[in-house]
Amino acid sequence: MRKLQTAVLVILPLAFVLLAVVRLAVGGWSNVEAVIAAAALVVAYIGTLRGARPPNDASDLADRLADEVMKAARREAGNRDVPDSRGIPIRCESGGELPGTIEELADHLLTMKGRVVVTGGRGSGKTTLGLLLALRMSSVRHRPIPVTLPLSSWEPRLALREWVALRLVTEFPFLRAAPLALERLIRSGSLLAVFDGFDEVPPARRADVVRAIDEDWSGSPCVLTSRVEAYAGPVTRRLAGTPVARLLPVDGAGAAGYLESRWGDVPAAAALVARLRAEPRGPLAEALDTPLMIFLAARTCESGHTPRVDGTAVRIRQGLVAGFVPAVYRPEPEADQRWDPEQAARHLRFLAEFLRRRGTGDLAWWELHQALPRAVVPTVQTVLGMAIFVPLCTAVTVLFGLGAVGWWFGLAIGLTGGLTVSLARQHYPREAGPKLRKTLTRRYLLRRLGQGLVCVTPGMVIVLVLYDGVTYAFTEGAVFLVGFLAASLALAPANADKAGTPDGFLRNDRAAVLLAFAAGGLVGLAVGAYLGWWMETGLRVRDHVWLLTLGRWQQTLIGAACGAVLGAVGFGVTMMAPSAWGRFIDVRLWFAWRRALPLRLMTFLHDAYERGVLRRTGPYYQFRHELLQDQAAAGLRPPASGAPAPPAPRP
Repeated sequence: MRKLQTAVLVILPLAFVLLAVVRLAVGGWSNVEAVIAAAALVVAYIGTLRGARPPNDASDLADRLADEVMKAARREAGNRDVPDSRGIPIRCESGGELPGTIEELADHLLTMKGRVVVTGGRGSGKTTLGLLLALRMSSVRHRPIPVTLPLSSWEPRLALREWVALRLVTEFPFLRAAPLALERLIRSGSLLAVFDGFDEVPPARRADVVRAIDEDWSGSPCVLTSRVEAYAGPVTRRLAGTPVARLLPVDGAGAAGYLESRWGDVPAAAALVARLRAEPRGPLAEALDTPLMIFLAARTCESGHTPRVDGTAVRIRQGLVAGFVPAVYRPEPEADQRWDPEQAARHLRFLAEFLRRRGTGDLAWWELHQALPRAVVPTVQTVLGMAIFVPLCTAVTVLFGLGAVGWWFGLAIGLTGGLTVSLARQHYPREAGPKLRKTLTRRYLLRRLGQGLVCVTPGMVIVLVLYDGVTYAFTEGAVFLVGFLAASLALAPANADKAGTPDGFLRNDRAAVLLAFAAGGLVGLAVGAYLGWWMETGLRVRDHVWLLTLGRWQQTLIGAACGAVLGAVGFGVTMMAPSAWGRFIDVRLWFAWRRALPLRLMTFLHDAYERGVLRRTGPYYQFRHELLQDQAAAGLRPPASGAPAPPAPRP
């Protein structure tokens, strides 16, 4: 029944409009037909507002969410070296209320109904606990479903449940199709919310976080992670009585056993193991007392570097953090090294400073345009507009003996059009590729109607200059406007069917823009063929027009070719300018010219993710740890590397 309504309200009226335009082109139409066609277009446009009703089955949605959470956790675990069993031996202290190891703690949290606070030092494994919870789910039908939510991105203006829903639909865009089911899922206690990074919240807002968890999340299971020193004082009184598990430092024997089991065949790591076994309570063992430091040491050894292990534990930790990026970007003789350590450090420093200014740890490629100077986007869009439309308009008018007119007209289009589209707010990136099933909003359609008018107006002016009478111009404008709206509806943001990734968001946005180029080419082909067919009788300018010496079919083919090029450029540029991909191109060009970021920025981010410098959460990149982000922002040079000191003799 709904498909029939869609056909009646959308497809048939649009088809009637196209037929009416053809009727106009052939022999004109009556006033009655014009009124009917306009009414049909209005009905079709209103019909698109009747989006498909989203599914509301909370149980099916929960199964799908659990499946995506497990898949994302497995991908991240491989990159962060977080096995679901036999990992780094992390012990917990809770006064007997909670299990004594992190694996047992994860199993307990997956079955509990209340709240637990997990504290520890920097890099002690608090964030890793969220991954471990997802890895140890018994099945996709497990309840509750663990979801990690970084508190640094929470804003007090949003209620906690509202922010949780917003964060979930960003990381798992398919949830956007079922808002009612998602709301029931949150309220039913089917989620185990891991509120991560309480210590990363500004001190002035921590009381608001605790109050929101106590009031808005009461009755639902949750885990709050924090550094020990941050979870203290009056702000935590509301959570008094909540069990607290403190992650203890890893002892030297545990670190040695883990390094030997995972990297025992790496010579540099074997030297560290020997030193740890010889001095289980020495400075090296004290330095490698957290999963983060063990990870940094292991990756440094794996890259072929030998970290310094002399001096105090503090010095060793500082050396591991400062030397990590130079180590993992160490040039290899036979490898294709895109970025040397100095280049990588410069790019990472820019990203770290950008995140610090925004007060968040989430790096979204579509938000990098906020780092551009205010005049860059208008300047780039205007220059590109003139570079594109001046030669195109000149080439078209030269065919009709009006070269100078086309030059000035292209200049005007480039200036006004470039400035106009640069002032439009950037669109949010597409969470899914173009699909037939989608939910449309009135705001989306009205914005596309405005874009369509901007797109078709220059073409109508060109036709008015070249052809005698307004019929040709209005025919061209009507067909292009209908075609633009149809393409906009076909390329409207679709409901995603899987979890979002940074590269996936970019591919979807780029695909929609490229399809807009193709759609514009098809519409322009039809309009150009129509104008070429009637060139002999409708052309206003007839002096020195060599096209009039050609046959009618030749004129039609040339008109179709010109229309296809102009239509593709008009549609594509109009859709691309305010798109997330279009603005991202401005970001890449500007900052590559300034040598702050590489031109192939997404390749760099993915490469940093593979090297362990960055991690990924849904469509966001994040630094592997705040220590690495701070180090990248500081831009300090690492201490010189050297061979580890020989093991001390056993007493």
